[in-house]
Amino acid sequence: MRSEAGGDAPAFAPAPLAGRAGQGSGAARWTEFALNRLRQHGLPPRSLAARMASTFALTLALILLVASSWVYWGLSARMMQEDRESVLRKLDTVAALLQNLPVQSDALQQEADLKLPPDAPRDLFLRLRSAGGAVLLQTPGFNPALTAADFQWPDAQGVPQLHKAHLPHDLHFLTAMLPLTARTTPGAAPEAMRLEVALNRTAESRILADYRLRLAVVLLAAIVTAAAAGYGIAWRGLRPLRHMADAARDIGAQDLHRRLDTRQLPDELQTLALAFNATLQRLEESFGRISQFSADIAHELRTPLSNLWGGLEVALGRPREPAQYREALESAVEECARLSQMIQALLFLAQTEHPDTALRLESLDVGRELRALAEFFDATAADAGVRLAVHAAPHCILQADRMLLQRALANLIGNALAHTPRGGTVTLSAHPQDSSVRFEVVDTGCGIAPEHLPFLFDRFYRADPARSRSRGGLGLGLALVRNIVRLHGGEVGVESRPGHGTRILLDWPLR
Repeated sequence: MRSEAGGDAPAFAPAPLAGRAGQGSGAARWTEFALNRLRQHGLPPRSLAARMASTFALTLALILLVASSWVYWGLSARMMQEDRESVLRKLDTVAALLQNLPVQSDALQQEADLKLPPDAPRDLFLRLRSAGGAVLLQTPGFNPALTAADFQWPDAQGVPQLHKAHLPHDLHFLTAMLPLTARTTPGAAPEAMRLEVALNRTAESRILADYRLRLAVVLLAAIVTAAAAGYGIAWRGLRPLRHMADAARDIGAQDLHRRLDTRQLPDELQTLALAFNATLQRLEESFGRISQFSADIAHELRTPLSNLWGGLEVALGRPREPAQYREALESAVEECARLSQMIQALLFLAQTEHPDTALRLESLDVGRELRALAEFFDATAADAGVRLAVHAAPHCILQADRMLLQRALANLIGNALAHTPRGGTVTLSAHPQDSSVRFEVVDTGCGIAPEHLPFLFDRFYRADPARSRSRGGLGLGLALVRNIVRLHGGEVGVESRPGHGTRILLDWPLR
């Protein structure tokens, strides 16, 4: 059955010009509105929803392309296989008949006129020509445009070679040729002939072309639909993220106590929300420490400034003897020295609170360092009537900043000596653990009440304010110790009972 040359009617017709003129401004406004909405909600590469939609559409397009290509290849290959079998079967049938029958026989004439079944979308033609090119037998309707050049000779083994021939007016044929010898009439001598078979594949080609067009339309429609649906799904799926952004935008410096509600969030955003809440917690604690630090500084500076101011006002209140002025000036110098000491301690404390502070690490022998510190504090311990003892594991090497390590241990030793009565003992010890070195500074002093232990390493905190001030303490020594140890990646601890002394623990990493 031959295919018709006519095409299908168009699916839609262009709108009339008058209608277009009336709709021009409305279409322009709608387009501008759509573009503004897209710009508002983000266009690639800024919009995560657009990226997800494009990725989804491209993935779907790739899957559909591979699937449709596989289906198309299977259909085309199956059609070609059937056509090959039809052409080769026709060659074999006619060649077998010519071995026993002349060209002019009725059986050959019937075979030449035999077509494929009516429901087959193609026609099969044969032509038998003499060596000189004369047509001896031909199927009615054989296209005369098929010349000898459209038929390939068999290969070296005599196997017929199939050839796709394309003729004008979009005609497609599958051809094959077989040279043989046969008799033209009964009793005639055999002569060389060419058996040519041509299968009309024009209808098949049009079917495949229409199939390709439909696949392209389906693929394009699927990409557009997938992009639109994917954008809508992604936009809806990212709604909790937008709510998180709105909630985070409303949190200011005065609202650091607020937290994001994680109960209704999907699992993928739980981690982000928890991390943000943890950041808010750290910020709140930092702001609290800064506020407390500012209040503590104001409180600590107020006393020496008040003393300095009051002493100077009293000295200037009326004329005095030179000795009295000298006494007032000496008192002012003492208060200024106290202020200078406090400012230097605060600056050093601020430096040790930064995790990116440069450390000058070097290999230190722990026993040697402890003995050097004990030797430095021998005179102070002797004046206080306190015995200093050192117990350090041999060959214990530590990577640390020597100046900071000495500063931390010196603060602990000085604090222990200040709170140990005469006849007591302060013990310095160090021994390695799994991945750290544990320093211990143990005294036999008065001890510390349990309610003071959680705050012992806070700035300006004094378990006994009266005694600390009388000794000139600033309340910053233990805070410095904690910062120095944490700067090296370690931790501090304290164990104490009233009347049984205090044990300060430093776990210093070995690195």
